[in-house]
Amino acid sequence: MFDAIISGFGTGVVLSCMLGTVFFALIQNSIDFGYKSGIFIALGVIISDIFFISAAMAGTSFLPDTPKMSFYSSFLGGILLVGLGGTNFFKKSTEIKTTKTHLGNALYYFGKGFLLNALNPVNFFFWVAIVAHLQTEKYFPFNLQVVFFAFCLLAIFCTEVGISFSASRLRKLFTPLLLQRFNQISGIVFVGFGIKLLYDAFVKYV
Repeated sequence: MFDAIISGFGTGVVLSCMLGTVFFALIQNSIDFGYKSGIFIALGVIISDIFFISAAMAGTSFLPDTPKMSFYSSFLGGILLVGLGGTNFFKKSTEIKTTKTHLGNALYYFGKGFLLNALNPVNFFFWVAIVAHLQTEKYFPFNLQVVFFAFCLLAIFCTEVGISFSASRLRKLFTPLLLQRFNQISGIVFVGFGIKLLYDAFVKYV
């Protein structure tokens, strides 16, 4: 039990620290709108990861047999990221203001986190690889695999909330010009990931 907890938590920390679109979205939204927006983004990521892990552990047997699923997910994810990246890059610099998180905003941030994570097929393959490794090497029986992934998700959530809170605490250091530059950098990152997904869609999965 202890090994499953420690291994799962450590794996989650490593996965959550990988630089990707979710990482930049957490920082950007936490700076713009406060750490609560990052919490809802993290919740969206966790829910999509639960779907990924469940599908991987079930051998994807309950997923619909959709032809060219990899193509569609890569294409939609690429379009989403290019659109978000373009929006961020051309966003005008504004003064940072504290905003209240209403239900509509919470659902928006939750959906943003869910889609950023779910529409990137690489995330699913990460979980498939981890599940396959655990089952092949027979590190843990099924009940301890559940413990492993539960603490893995807990670590991801805690780390992403920590990133959000830290970014929100640094808001006072961000001048409008510096914020605009950060938005442009995150926009370039989003567009880069989007182009990579579109390339995979039309080159690897056609």
